[in-house]
Amino acid sequence: MLRRRLIILATAAACSAALAGAMTAGAMTTDGAPHDGPAGKDQRSAAAHHPAAAARHAATGVQFQTWLYPGGSGDSTCTAPAEYADNRVKNGALKPEYWSVNGKGKVTLESAADGSCNTYSAANVADLKAHSAFQYPTVSAMTTADVHALVSSSTNRGNAVSQLTSFVVDKQLSGVDVDMEDYWSWSAADLRNYKTFLKQLATALHAQGKKLVVDAPAMTEDADFYDYADVSATGIDELDIMAYDEEFDTASGDRCLPITPLDWLRQVTRYAQSKVPDPSRLVIALPSYGISAPDPCDLDAVTGNIQYSDMKRSPGFSTDPATVAARRDPSSGEIRWVSGGTLYDYVDSAALDAKLAVLTSLGVTKVSVWSLGGGNPWFTR
Repeated sequence: MLRRRLIILATAAACSAALAGAMTAGAMTTDGAPHDGPAGKDQRSAAAHHPAAAARHAATGVQFQTWLYPGGSGDSTCTAPAEYADNRVKNGALKPEYWSVNGKGKVTLESAADGSCNTYSAANVADLKAHSAFQYPTVSAMTTADVHALVSSSTNRGNAVSQLTSFVVDKQLSGVDVDMEDYWSWSAADLRNYKTFLKQLATALHAQGKKLVVDAPAMTEDADFYDYADVSATGIDELDIMAYDEEFDTASGDRCLPITPLDWLRQVTRYAQSKVPDPSRLVIALPSYGISAPDPCDLDAVTGNIQYSDMKRSPGFSTDPATVAARRDPSSGEIRWVSGGTLYDYVDSAALDAKLAVLTSLGVTKVSVWSLGGGNPWFTR
């Protein structure tokens, strides 16, 4: 996702009030995540904290979802199961990446038998079911070449539809999450064939009582490269808007924009709602990670998807309450500072709370988070 591999409001007054409240809520744990210490201690602290938070979430009427992505043994992403074990999405959805699309348009199952984490195994499937109401394994294609190879071939489309549908039926999972990106480089034919693929997959899944979730780029106005209404009309069940990585829209010579400015989040959400008015079919995704970038911004040198366990090792990182408060950006709620000519920016729990307040004020009922692993922050309320 544009969140992964580094290509990747109410009113202004209401927004400020929401951020102030979130900052107050976050004051007890100023970094917004488990405190410094060994990884195991971090995860035990998280598990002890979040059951109460999960109960509060249920009271808000918001369904929470979150993605998990593969890693090698020892990678920080491999702590994800220890994080969702606190049942933070017990009434929501877990979305592990189980499949990737290769340059020949073939869908490949990513398996724990290869030594990776957060990938398919019988034990992983059982664990997902034990800690969520819905499970939507992701099929991922991150480049235009991979997307083109799959969707432009009727044979590849048919094979993928059969493979994905058979798998979720056999494993008794809720459905499939499609994450095909590099949207801006697609041809008109690629977009047309992509929608054909989605329609075929939705039809096959629905025939088996399964659902289709589709990940989409954040937009604030109509554009040729993607259309929320057209994609929704293919029969998908949920459109998941990835409302993050606004830093890549920074003007030349400026400091990198925040990951998800609150005003921009409001614009993205309102635009999405104008195209997909049924709240049950619209998911807005929020970031839980950090970035670093040269200051001024160089879009070709942005490092994204930095997990909290790694962010803590950044030069100048601090959990001192006064320092955190001074670094909190009022436009996004994020923690931002510059050290040695490099900008650092991460989303802590207070920032997540502020972003969630924007969404709930607009009537959003489904919220996803990229991503779990590495002690990445979660909501406090």
